[in-house]
Amino acid sequence: MNDAATSPRPLTAIERAVIERLLDVPFPGRDQLRAQLPFASVDGGCRCGCATITLTVDRASAVAAPVGCTTPVSADIRAEGLDAGIVLLVDGDGFLTCLEVYSIGDEPVRRWPPIDTIHPRPGL
Repeated sequence: MNDAATSPRPLTAIERAVIERLLDVPFPGRDQLRAQLPFASVDGGCRCGCATITLTVDRASAVAAPVGCTTPVSADIRAEGLDAGIVLLVDGDGFLTCLEVYSIGDEPVRRWPPIDTIHPRPGL
């Protein structure tokens, strides 16, 4: 999933807003994941051209999240003409690692949808 040509960069405003929307749902470790955002950067994306991004967190500055699984929160996107979902992934050490968007249709989701179309729920 990482694109080696992409150097680390800050989260864009929409990327940060999508993650913040997902972190509106209560689940174990949510507050620690939220506290990781200032220390998170984007270090790659998906080769298919979708909006998925891989994340790196400065572990010297952030605290690990005690999450119960690597997919602590996901969301449905309910927007006209878009049938898709989002998953926030956490590595085995409790740090943000990926914001993945997937399409149920044929075309990848190339842009993050409006925040009010994202309906998060805790993971399993």
